[in-house]
Amino acid sequence: MSNENGNTSTQPAGSGANVYKLINWKVMIPVMLFVMFQSAFNSFSSVLAAITEVFPDASKTLVQMILTIPSLISIPMGLLAGVLGSYVYKKYLVLFSLLMELIGGLLPLFIHGSIYSLVISSALIGIGQGLLINVASAVVGENFTGTASGVAMGLKQAASSVGIAILTVATGFLARGTWYNAYYVYLAIIPIFILTMFFLPKGKKDVKLVGKGVGASGLKKVFTRGCVYYSILSFFLAAANFAFYTNVGMSIMSKGLGDAGDIGVATAWNSVITIILGLVFGYVLKLFKRFTMAAAVIIQAGSYLLLANATSLGMVSVGGMIYGLGAGMQMVAACYYILESVEQDAASMAIAVCMFFTSIGVSFSPVVINAIAPIFGPELNGVTGFLAAASLQIIIFVIEIIYCMVFNRNSKIGK
Repeated sequence: MSNENGNTSTQPAGSGANVYKLINWKVMIPVMLFVMFQSAFNSFSSVLAAITEVFPDASKTLVQMILTIPSLISIPMGLLAGVLGSYVYKKYLVLFSLLMELIGGLLPLFIHGSIYSLVISSALIGIGQGLLINVASAVVGENFTGTASGVAMGLKQAASSVGIAILTVATGFLARGTWYNAYYVYLAIIPIFILTMFFLPKGKKDVKLVGKGVGASGLKKVFTRGCVYYSILSFFLAAANFAFYTNVGMSIMSKGLGDAGDIGVATAWNSVITIILGLVFGYVLKLFKRFTMAAAVIIQAGSYLLLANATSLGMVSVGGMIYGLGAGMQMVAACYYILESVEQDAASMAIAVCMFFTSIGVSFSPVVINAIAPIFGPELNGVTGFLAAASLQIIIFVIEIIYCMVFNRNSKIGK
């Protein structure tokens, strides 16, 4: 398989139905284990209420920051991961990331009398998560090519989603006794650290972007046409994708379809679908081939139109499931397309750039969507938000189809 840079897959594409024969499980198993902690702190939202009670004098903003600090730190750490990939082997970056999360996760078990110890804990966890999110994709890009890369990306996404689900249940159960017991989940990093240390290949260092004798060659390797295009596209995709979470509650409440509890039940199905999709993404890739991203985008647009016109919680649930299908395809495809657009020694930085634009897109999602929403009505009631997101997705769909037809005509994606 060849991409725009002339990279050739060393793994057979395979004409059979079992795309999982392409996977090197000695590499994939440790990857699937450590990515379970790449967004682990998202499972701690249930502990915030208890922290508020334990520290009544602390501002609500400070308490909420305990949960958001890892996400904030992940943005600069993601870019740093791309730079470090030129100087440090990916295996050692993974081990360092896990070590930071382990130290940060265990800190509240020993020092839990001060809320600032929790802030420090969140910062250390954020350092680990920020590096791990980007390095995990780079490890996949380094060890798998062609269709195998898409299959591996899907498995990675599924493992991450399963990890969040398991950790959410575990933290809630552990916190029943004492709130800080929830942090015991980070002990699970120890066996994962050991397995990764023994089984994950050391890997290769990435291309240096700057430095003596490098010139602009490093930058040219990273900022290929495909990398630039999909990074910019990721900003708008993220802005449209996150509209689901910022508008579904308002839509349900404005229509009188249910309360907060109903919102959680009606929308939880999208996570289930995302997990399932990650497991079968290799087959999805072979079905849609170079149009996988376009298919994902138009599916999401359809889900938003259904959600905007939903008249029952049942319709909202179906809309959420369709959204999960499109979002799951898009999340995996974005990293896969980036890996296909650059050479392997530029993967870490290319992914870091794409993730940076994705994070900014999520942060500015309300701004982007609410700027479009007034076209569909004077009130920002969720319905107009969904219609705005759907219109943005349709525009992205058209652009992606044109890009595939003009620039990716000879693509071997999914073949």
